Amino acid sequence: MPIQHRLALSIALAIATATCPFASVVASPSQSAAADPLPEIERLRADRQWLAALSRIESAQAARPGDDRLYRLQVLTLADLGGADRAWDLYQARPQLFSAEERQRLDSDRLARRVLWGTLFPESETARLTEMREAHGALEQHRAAQTPQQQQADLRTRFDELVLLNHLERHAEVVERYRALQAENVQLPMYALAKVGASLLADKHPEEAATVLERVTREWPEDQDSQLQLAYAYSEAERFDDAYAQLEKIKAAQPAFVRVAGAKESHENWRHYDADSHLTMIRLYGEDTVGAQKYLESLAAIGPTNAGLQSDLGVTYQKRGWTDRALERFRIASTLEPTNVGARIGQVGAHLQHNRVDLARPIHDELLANRARDVQVKQMAQSWDSRMGWQWLVGSSFGRSDARGGGATASPLGSRDAEHRVEIQSPLIHDRWRLTAHARDAWADYPDGAFGKQRVHDRRTGVGALYVYDRLSLGFGVDRANDRWLDSSDRTGYYADAGWRFDDAWYGTASWYRGTPEASLQARRSGIDADALSLGLRYTPSERTNLGATAQQLRYSDDNTRTAFGLNGEQRLFTRPHLLIDGLADVATSRASRRDADVPYFNPSRDSSLNLGLRFDHLAWRRYERHFRQRLTVQAGSYWQQGYGSYWIPQLRYEHEWRFATGRTLNYGVNWSRPVYDGVREEHLGFDLTFRWGEQ
Repeated sequence: MPIQHRLALSIALAIATATCPFASVVASPSQSAAADPLPEIERLRADRQWLAALSRIESAQAARPGDDRLYRLQVLTLADLGGADRAWDLYQARPQLFSAEERQRLDSDRLARRVLWGTLFPESETARLTEMREAHGALEQHRAAQTPQQQQADLRTRFDELVLLNHLERHAEVVERYRALQAENVQLPMYALAKVGASLLADKHPEEAATVLERVTREWPEDQDSQLQLAYAYSEAERFDDAYAQLEKIKAAQPAFVRVAGAKESHENWRHYDADSHLTMIRLYGEDTVGAQKYLESLAAIGPTNAGLQSDLGVTYQKRGWTDRALERFRIASTLEPTNVGARIGQVGAHLQHNRVDLARPIHDELLANRARDVQVKQMAQSWDSRMGWQWLVGSSFGRSDARGGGATASPLGSRDAEHRVEIQSPLIHDRWRLTAHARDAWADYPDGAFGKQRVHDRRTGVGALYVYDRLSLGFGVDRANDRWLDSSDRTGYYADAGWRFDDAWYGTASWYRGTPEASLQARRSGIDADALSLGLRYTPSERTNLGATAQQLRYSDDNTRTAFGLNGEQRLFTRPHLLIDGLADVATSRASRRDADVPYFNPSRDSSLNLGLRFDHLAWRRYERHFRQRLTVQAGSYWQQGYGSYWIPQLRYEHEWRFATGRTLNYGVNWSRPVYDGVREEHLGFDLTFRWGEQ
């Protein structure tokens, strides 16, 4: 054979051997063993070198297309690398190559990966919901193919379901499945237990959430979310000191700036920031509004583009009563981060506070469409329904006045007095209007002869309308007295009132009432009624300070005109999470156009008063929107009446407030005082009760 032919054959054989080593029929047994890729692949897999193993598998598959063993190893290695969806697709093409246990693992990996994808930052609210719902659909399909015994034994899928349901904000279902696992004495892995703790907190089980999260933070200390969630569990269980200590612990363990070895400069530690900002917000919920405001403002000056920080500052301003400022911050936060739920909820609340339902409604509807299961959104929806729906009030009060020494009382309230009233407002109409109705029965007992008494009533019913929009509020209506005391044939009353919000601090009112119920029942006993004119101005620079001024004129039908002026103020003196103490002060003066001896009712020609006091407001119990408060008010001051001199007047009031749900509040209390009328010292004891339904 010519040498060039022998050379060509040698080259061809070399190429064939290099490209298809297993095709050689002349190789020795030892050469064949060395060329087999499976031992090397298994070694790489045993060493957890997944990428190298996958690369070797794909190289071998090029030479052995359709090899079942290589195909099987490819699928398992892809699963080990985290390519769960690709591994599942390949498995479905040739399922006969895999055992039942391997199929279960591949399916569980696929579901776990889809759950993880759903928890990552979404492109939009719609994308987030779509991905999470698709993952849940796949999980339900997987479990539907299992027997009840398989479902119970498939713990990994049950754990992943807890994570999935938590991110779908189906917290009650997480709690239900957790309790089932507890009953089976199943120990949850930390990643699942962390989500259980978060769902227990969202489902309003803060004490149990704290117990679970304490374990997570102890056994999985690197989970920052659980560290923060634990602080909120403490605060929602009213353990504010423990919440503060937990967040201070995180701050101490996380320096504000971190320097990496070899780096030219330090970088921000966001874990420290998270602990710091959450500590500020929990202090805000613990009534430290001033401290929270100052600290958040200093942070916002450093990081003005931080959406969460802007939203937190808006919440603080809103709690301080500064709705305009709060709305500005919420809008900034929404611009920086359109998916920020807190900022959008804050805008809804601020618009409602400004009586701009038309601006709040689109945001409200969008949140319900995309985040209906979010805890904050649920609270917003409850408050919205309570505010938009029926509003009604039922109240009663009773009193007794006794003259010192057992003589006849000179009190304008009589020896016994009471009032019962019902007020109803319709649901909001066209975002601005409400129809109103009211009924009232006030009565008092007055001496009648040597041993008798006469009971005088003021019974009336009426209807009206209320208009509220932006800065303006208007109310008007008509009522009619249904008793025999007035001699006038026209016993119909009319009223109109208006309010104007100048800004967050200033609010003015004006009202007129023909046949006012504020007229003295003593005068009514003699067939005398009155019209009323009043003006009011209130200044509220913050939630801790409140000042008001009023001017009123009562024009009695006997040509007597009483004119009164008053100033009152409240100032916070002491603030703790469960105790507030306010200082109170009021001063008033009035005069009459007719002398007191010329009319058959209590009518000082001139009088004035000055009162100072304290109010102790104790939050005895709270469970989210429900609470029980008790208040004690102590006041004392001087009362002066022309012709009779000055007297010290003590006053006490003790009351309870029960809030059963959003917009469901019961108040009742007792009051005691020792007033003086025409120089006669009396003792008055009263009781009152009011139940309110709805939120204004």
